[in-house]
Amino acid sequence: MRTLRLAALIIVGSGCATTSPANNSSPTPQQSSTVNTTRIVTAGGGTLQVNTMNIDGDVKLFVTGTADEVWAALPGVYSELLIPLSVNDASTNTLGNMGWKTRRSIGGVPAQRYLDCGSSGTMQNAETYSLHLSIVTTVRPNPNGGAVVSTALTGIGRNPITSSSADIRCASKGDLELRIRDLVQKALYAKQ
Repeated sequence: MRTLRLAALIIVGSGCATTSPANNSSPTPQQSSTVNTTRIVTAGGGTLQVNTMNIDGDVKLFVTGTADEVWAALPGVYSELLIPLSVNDASTNTLGNMGWKTRRSIGGVPAQRYLDCGSSGTMQNAETYSLHLSIVTTVRPNPNGGAVVSTALTGIGRNPITSSSADIRCASKGDLELRIRDLVQKALYAKQ
């Protein structure tokens, strides 16, 4: 399912808001993956091994404005999402928060829409766990016109009710990266 969503993001990102029909090069997500192995002991004493993989993607999406225009709009986007800034580096056009703690929502939207932290029974962990997130956006000029907005979202969740100190790794579903791009584009259109 994650692979399908990531593929959909690449397709959506490569087809959205380009300024030149001759744009043949589309940025691709830079990925890092984590393999998790779980061993299950059956009632008969046998064991099963299950391997799963979370993929963190640095999602690159096109916008029509210049890199300078996008960079100028980005702080307002993070403000609208209620994400405080801890990173604001104009020399690399990188902005975001690498240690943001939140619970239940991001920008007024349930966190489970943006994150997959697994589930506990019928509830998604992203909805109930304390979240420690890194959300960082970098802006680069697109050689074919416009700019590329590159956002990386990673994080961990921890059950606030139990005394367990076990962190659950949270993977992005790709929707927050799209929302950041859409809010940037909206801000650019508003200035025209």
